Amino acid sequence: MAKLTYGPDDIAELDVMGYLRRNESKFFRSGTYDAVELAGMIATEALILGAENIRIQSDGDWLTVTADRDWLKPYERDAFQAILPFPEAGANSMLAEILAVAFSAGVTTGTSGTSEVVKGEVDFPGRPVDQNTARAVSFMRRRSS
Repeated sequence: MAKLTYGPDDIAELDVMGYLRRNESKFFRSGTYDAVELAGMIATEALILGAENIRIQSDGDWLTVTADRDWLKPYERDAFQAILPFPEAGANSMLAEILAVAFSAGVTTGTSGTSEVVKGEVDFPGRPVDQNTARAVSFMRRRSS
């Protein structure tokens, strides 16, 4: 039996955004990007991770999910850059914020002390994060091109 040898050059880095876009039908019930469904996924994460007051707000082309607990604190920026496991929601679950980055034309996030544009050339939409909000995630209904 021949012994196979693999090295670092044999490991290809996963194109995360390409993978998500090629497999869009696996992430949305209708088979295509649905901003309202995505807002529900993100709100559900916050609830599972201990938030008690979660709100989804529609502001024109934007949807914003706010919560009284920063459900992304353990993940920080990684939630917007990688497919992260979400075992609290069950086997094979993942955090949904990466889907906003893959499919939406614009994404922002903020806490009571910060705001950040994750994707797009946009200002933080809607009202600023208030003292009762620990985290806000906003994304455009419009798809990225």
